[in-house]
Amino acid sequence: MEQKPKDISELRQDPVSRDWIIISTARAKRPEAYKNKNREAQITPIDLCPFEDPQKHGNGEPLLIYKKNGSRDWFVQVIKNKFPIVEGDKCGFENKVGPYVVQNPAAGRNEVVITRDHSRGLAQMNTDEVALVINAYKERYESLKKEECAHYILIIHNHGREAGASVSHPHSQILALPFVPSDIKRSLNGSQKYHEVSGRCAHCDILEWETREKKRIIFENDLMVALVPFVPKFSYEIRLFPKKHSSYFQDISEEETMALAETLKISLAKIYQGLGNPAYNFFIHTPPASHNKEYDYYHWHLEINPRLGVWGGFELGTGGDVIDTDPDEAAKYLRNIKI
Repeated sequence: MEQKPKDISELRQDPVSRDWIIISTARAKRPEAYKNKNREAQITPIDLCPFEDPQKHGNGEPLLIYKKNGSRDWFVQVIKNKFPIVEGDKCGFENKVGPYVVQNPAAGRNEVVITRDHSRGLAQMNTDEVALVINAYKERYESLKKEECAHYILIIHNHGREAGASVSHPHSQILALPFVPSDIKRSLNGSQKYHEVSGRCAHCDILEWETREKKRIIFENDLMVALVPFVPKFSYEIRLFPKKHSSYFQDISEEETMALAETLKISLAKIYQGLGNPAYNFFIHTPPASHNKEYDYYHWHLEINPRLGVWGGFELGTGGDVIDTDPDEAAKYLRNIKI
């Protein structure tokens, strides 16, 4: 009989963000306990789905279409979000409202990247199909970064209601924002300070150590690596890094795109199979769109955050995380799932 791992109770600090998290495994659940038996009930009926035929449901003409080889139908299309978070060509005018600063309008762009199949997500696609989605990210990034108010281009993917997906049909979003998000600022500033002190890239040092340890790597190919971080924000979190130092996601080559597609597909498939298709978010951390400042010290990456629990008073009150699964055990479990 396999021996139960010893419970862990310790504080860990991320060397980039400087955030503290608590690892407390006394209340850890078995991976099977996270499986959501109600996931099928959350699927949007195909006849009510606004993304099954986007133009029929009142969306404008596609900004971009990709087809699979030999197919007449689209496989990926990008449209303007019908209900955008930010919108407008003119940069907002800042004014004071009491002690607050208000920018009006909330200028920017909000686009939706849709894949053709109603219920087949990235975890069920093949590498070539996932590569088409990544190429759509890259192409729209290059277009949106030219917008006057685009200080940051955010690429996100929400899967499941708990992750904020109001429509179950697989889709991602790309937002051109008039500000740099706080989480990105912390990552950039932490990387810069680490570089100023050590003369090295923080994430390169992390990757070098993780490669020696081997404990938390769940998949790798020649160009990319997927690992469960030593200091995670979520249980069973996975982060994807290029092995070679690279600052900007949008600069990846065709070969690197295929390597990322394989790594992302396998990582999501392991979460899908191992945790029973849980809700999750993923997003890409890359420097701001403007190249008027050098970010050579930064190492772009993609973070996958399974939404397996709900934040309580401790998390909300401290802004910190309590992780109930030992990252080593989470990585071992995911690594052993065969895809």
